[in-house]
Amino acid sequence: MSTPERLRQVRALFDAVMDQPTTERDAYLDHVTRADTALREEVRELLAADSAPEDRSVGMRLGPYEIVRLIGRGGMGAVYEAVRADDSFRKRVAIKLVPGGLASELTLARFRRERQILATLAHRHIATLLDGGIAPDGRPFLVMEYIEGTPITDWCDARRLSIRERVDLFRQVCDAVQHSHTNLIVHGDIKPGNILVTADGTAKLLDFGIAKLVGADAGDEAVPLTRGSLRPFTPEYASPEQIRGAPLTTASDVYSLGVVLFELCVGSRPHRTANEAPARARGQLAGDLDTIVLKTLSAEPERRYASVAALSDDLGRYLGGLPVEAQRDWAGYRLRKFVLRNRGVVAISLLLLAALVTGTVTTLVQARRARAAQIRAERVNGFLVTLLSSVRPATGGRDLPVSEVLDSAARRIDVELANQPDVSSDLESVIGQSYLSLARYDEAERQFRSALEIERRIDGPRSVPVVMTLSNLGGVYLASGQLDRADTVFRQALAIRRSLSSVPDTVLADLIDDAGSVAHDKGQFADAERLHREALAIFRRLLGDRSDKVAVGMGDVAVALGEQNRWVAAESLHRSALAILEANHPEPNTLVADAMDGLATALDIEGKTAASESAYVETLALRRKLLGPEHPKYTWTLFNYSFLVFAQGRYQEAADISRQILALRGKTIPDTHPSIAASLQTLGRCEDKLGDTASGRRSLEESIALRRKVLPPDSWLIASSEGFLADHFIFVKQYAKAETLSLDAYGIMTKALGAQHPKTQVAVSRLVGLYEASGRPDKAAEFKAKLTPPPA
Repeated sequence: MSTPERLRQVRALFDAVMDQPTTERDAYLDHVTRADTALREEVRELLAADSAPEDRSVGMRLGPYEIVRLIGRGGMGAVYEAVRADDSFRKRVAIKLVPGGLASELTLARFRRERQILATLAHRHIATLLDGGIAPDGRPFLVMEYIEGTPITDWCDARRLSIRERVDLFRQVCDAVQHSHTNLIVHGDIKPGNILVTADGTAKLLDFGIAKLVGADAGDEAVPLTRGSLRPFTPEYASPEQIRGAPLTTASDVYSLGVVLFELCVGSRPHRTANEAPARARGQLAGDLDTIVLKTLSAEPERRYASVAALSDDLGRYLGGLPVEAQRDWAGYRLRKFVLRNRGVVAISLLLLAALVTGTVTTLVQARRARAAQIRAERVNGFLVTLLSSVRPATGGRDLPVSEVLDSAARRIDVELANQPDVSSDLESVIGQSYLSLARYDEAERQFRSALEIERRIDGPRSVPVVMTLSNLGGVYLASGQLDRADTVFRQALAIRRSLSSVPDTVLADLIDDAGSVAHDKGQFADAERLHREALAIFRRLLGDRSDKVAVGMGDVAVALGEQNRWVAAESLHRSALAILEANHPEPNTLVADAMDGLATALDIEGKTAASESAYVETLALRRKLLGPEHPKYTWTLFNYSFLVFAQGRYQEAADISRQILALRGKTIPDTHPSIAASLQTLGRCEDKLGDTASGRRSLEESIALRRKVLPPDSWLIASSEGFLADHFIFVKQYAKAETLSLDAYGIMTKALGAQHPKTQVAVSRLVGLYEASGRPDKAAEFKAKLTPPPA
């Protein structure tokens, strides 16, 4: 009779065997059982019992999902293709279901842990967990993203990819594994079969069934680690310490990635012995790549790459022809890399000699400049440290608002740094940026103008510091709606920057992007798209496809697309930008919040209400955590959310949110911030809907008054405000006042945005409704003729 311990051993081994490729299961079972014939036969009986197709599962309904066909099996269960077949939509998914009759405590523990792990991971190169539940027969199931792809080795071979193309694709896998490590998860079974590549070349990492939660893996007591109580893995891709049964660490995944990289580049897996693997790698891989692969395959974990990110970075250096960290840092190696990258220069010996002499002199000059910059930075830091330590006692232990610290710093600069103008200009720029982030535009402008005066005196009128400060000053005018002044300052900065160098850099790209933002706020959306795309191309060329700058630039292009009513393209670009930033910043980050806010707005305008609301709530939580509930960025997202709530008819809730924002007016949010006028507008519309039309009119009129103070008279935002006040007068049947406002709004919209723009068409529809309500069918017909027919 089998004991409980024996049953656990049999079930563990069954799971381990089922995790192997079908053609390799017998050999694996023979290898691990060796002389234990009885154990081998017990497992074979289970394998035979499980070999019959589980046809009874096909057609089964699991909540809204209907199972269509069996995709494959493993120790963790069978995987099926299914479709969501309810009234909402039909969507293909993959469902993992515990095999009937074999739902041991061990299997269920691993199954529960896989769901826990997948729920913590959100990455474009990791298969997404969508849902989960319990089947009618009591078996748990997971619903995952359906990946229609091919194992990475087969995908590369079928397309005859070059070594460089394979390495570039492999770096996607590194991103996914690094993301899991950042979330304290070791995959434990990285192999080509768990890395599928879709038709568009996107790699997806699958199967976290045996993954380990580093440092907090409560489930490990239920998942055996050593033989006699087996932990399943694929031996051909497992690290030496994993085979020995040692605890699973991130170094094990680095090793497994090395095996996959070796197989991608050589066409077969490395041999087990240390001597054979280097010999084959050196015979079939070239130069730095063979060094990188061998470092990942080191028998000692401490000699491998310290992280997957370090491995990916070295592969990036290999692709760029730069020295890799895996090489010994000797002078000849770096000189050789320089020669390979600069053959033309090296071939001309006299010029090379001149360059070396010039380089020596330049190095000495740069060293002096670096030291000067260091001293300057130390003085800036010293001032800030002194400032923070001196203001603390005066607060009596209370938390000191940032604005008070800034005000104190601004007052002290002129007195304490009068004889250090370079330090003074640096600090004024820092303080100006802080004021700008708090929407204190007058104070920000004052700081930037003072810094600009100093920099012109020190560096001359045409220098990079002057360009940077002009850019900051333009940002103040842009944020405060002074678009003509912003345009003038950005053009001035661009002219100086282009006079300094014809080689594009990130400073140039930033200025072009700023010009695009001005065009956007002026309603010149096609020009905005063109400028944002020009800036994005420079960022991509200089920084690669995955940098923060590229992601932010993509978001800017997406906003311009949305303004042109190209919302499908805008949403796609917003999602791509968000994916890059989330991969770059697994911890909470303001850039991620900014990108999520853009996506939420796009989804809102597309009419995807549920998805938009979810994105807004997530953005609000992130911004509240990072910035606090009184920060201008948090209140702007709150305003956008109130707009969505209003559109759903939740008028009291939208009014409450608007009042929450307006309570900060004059405290942390000045009247010049756009969220104040916008919230007054939403509040007025809510008050009308709730029956308080007198308050509604006051709020809407105050909103227009604020916008007229800070925006040019031909701004489409003023026209928008006039339109909403016109809606109020239509609602209370004061048609003459409504007509004056509606015609003015229509005229501004037509001039600023064009007759066919959606916002202009809203103004036309308003006039049609006004004339129909006031009994003037001839005028209604006149404006009906201006309406653009909906697309067929």
